[in-house]
Parts: sequence; structure tokens; C-alpha cells
Amino acid sequence: MSSPLTIVVALDPDTATAALTDSAASRVRSQDLSPAGAVGHFSARRRLTRKLLRRVRGRAAGGPIRLLDFQSMRTHADNYAAWQWQQWRAVVSGTRDAQPWWVFVDRHRADPDTWPVSRAQQAYLAQPRVLAMTAYNAAYRHHPIPRARLESLQSGFNAYRTLAALAAVPGDAVATDGGDLLTPSSGRLFDQLRYLHAANDYIDRLHRDTPLVAITAQSGSE
Repeated sequence: MSSPLTIVVALDPDTATAALTDSAASRVRSQDLSPAGAVGHFSARRRLTRKLLRRVRGRAAGGPIRLLDFQSMRTHADNYAAWQWQQWRAVVSGTRDAQPWWVFVDRHRADPDTWPVSRAQQAYLAQPRVLAMTAYNAAYRHHPIPRARLESLQSGFNAYRTLAALAAVPGDAVATDGGDLLTPSSGRLFDQLRYLHAANDYIDRLHRDTPLVAITAQSGSE
């Protein structure tokens, strides 16, 4: 089952508001991804709503950077991550650090006969810490603790909050106005950090009239 991704697309400043969704979807298709539609990813400032795409209850799917509130997004992500880390710490209390999913993927790729995908999945899910997270998520489906963030959760309270704030604006990938796609090269925390540094640096350098649009697409990775 593929996992939905949030892709932030940077468009030409002259793009009309009515054309933002189609232009962003076209850019996503050019990266061999299937767009599913615009999503209310951004916090929006309370003005010039006609320039914003699908503004509902303070959220927007896109618009010029000058109308998007990045600081609010980062602060909210930081605060939620602090709460989530405390929840996670209580849930996994008494369990040892677990190996993240990419470790088992590497085993499979290195020796697929000994480590077929089914065995890699079973070994990963059988770790006591992962079992504790899985049980919690089954009981509290509306506020799950993502297993994909295991490595960053284990990096500590402050690191997890910082990572969440860094991920708030760029989402899972950024389609640049130059036609490139910035995305993590793997699920490793190091590669996630490298992507977040590049993505935030790119977005923060854009002109404030540049429109950004958040599009959901599909990926086959966990």
C-alpha cells in the first residue's frame, strides 16, 4: 500500500490563482508521480484571501509566500512534536532502543535469499519498542505515533522537536521552480536532515511573491 506524500511546488510569480492547482499538478506529473489534489498544508495570514488557494479555517493549499505564515507552521509543529515525544516516551518506557526499518531493508538488499521482505518485516515489527508503538497506535488511531519516525524519536526530545519544525513547511518533497525535485534519498535520519536543510534553504531564498502549492501524491515506501 502506497503512502501519501505532501509535495510543495514552487511556481512562477505570474501564475494566476485559478491556475495554481493545475500548474502544480503538472509539475508533479513531470516527476513521474501521480498527483491526488491540493491539500491545506499552509498556515495563512488573514488578508487578501482571493490570492490564496482553498483557504479554510486559517489553512490554505497555496498562495504567494508573503501570505503564508511559515513561523506559525514551525511553532505548531514544534509544540505538537513536544507533546508527541512525551507520549512516545511513556509508551515505550522499559523497552530498548529499536533498529529503524532501513536497517532491515539493507539486510534484505544485501542477502535477499536469507532475508526476504517478509522476514525483514517480521523482524522489524517484533522488536519490543516497535510492538509497544504498534499497540498504542491500534488503541489511539486518531493520534498515532508514526513508526517511520522511530529513529528521530530515539534521537531525543530536543532533536525531535527541531526535526518537526524543519519539516513543517517543505513537507515530504519540494518541486523547485527550476524543475528539480528535492527529496530525501533514503529513510535514514542523516538523509532526512540533509533534505530538510536543502529544502528550507531553497524556500527561504524564494521571492515573497512566489506562489507555493501543496499537492498530495503517492509513494510506495514506508
